[in-house]
Amino acid sequence: MELYIITGASKGLGKAIALQALEKGHEVHALSRTTTDVSHEKLTQYQIDLINLTEAEQQFKTLLSSINPANYSAITLINNAGMVTPIKRAGEASLEELQHHYQLNLTAPVLLSQLFTKQFALYSGRKTIVNITSGAAKNPYKGWSAYCSSKAGLDMFTRTFGFEQEDEERPMNMISFSPGVMDTDMQAVIRASSKKDFHDIERFRKLNETGSLRSPAFIAGTLLSLLETGAENGRIYDIKEFL
Repeated sequence: MELYIITGASKGLGKAIALQALEKGHEVHALSRTTTDVSHEKLTQYQIDLINLTEAEQQFKTLLSSINPANYSAITLINNAGMVTPIKRAGEASLEELQHHYQLNLTAPVLLSQLFTKQFALYSGRKTIVNITSGAAKNPYKGWSAYCSSKAGLDMFTRTFGFEQEDEERPMNMISFSPGVMDTDMQAVIRASSKKDFHDIERFRKLNETGSLRSPAFIAGTLLSLLETGAENGRIYDIKEFL
């Protein structure tokens, strides 16, 4: 049996990954600000606000200390929680908006990855960290300066982390995975923004109108298949590679 620890697991892609992992007979620890109505004997839900880094650190340490790695053939952390807001041009966002954004999108996954890596340094089974990224990490969008830069930072963390793990006797495997455009609440937030704040809003609205948004279930299945077959450490994967 494998163990999956998933952030942002109450909806969207995180929830889809959790459900499919449970269907495969694996155990899931789901971390979110809110819990879901999903009930399963192998599902444990934790209410954690990753924007509050000090509190999140203590809660995550407690969670990790409760895990007996000998019970699992593989342990995976999926840093899925994230936000696209503030959708504003540079210079328009407030200090609080920027702090919340970078704490959730960049600092939290870096922090959790470090704690996870330390906790399972001696674990000899398959151990993996997945950072959910975006094409915005490579391509600038007007109104997304925070989102583009936070995802770019996360990708560089993935690459550097993978490079460092080459020196370890029992290396942790880390990848970034870009799911592309999905039919999630985040897309609804994007479509509700304004042309003034987000230059490409009409393209995203058209994706929804034409049914071009992929389902979270499809993306989740693709990611889990990749993890089962093995992924290259430090690599940035894109869903387009698997279509």
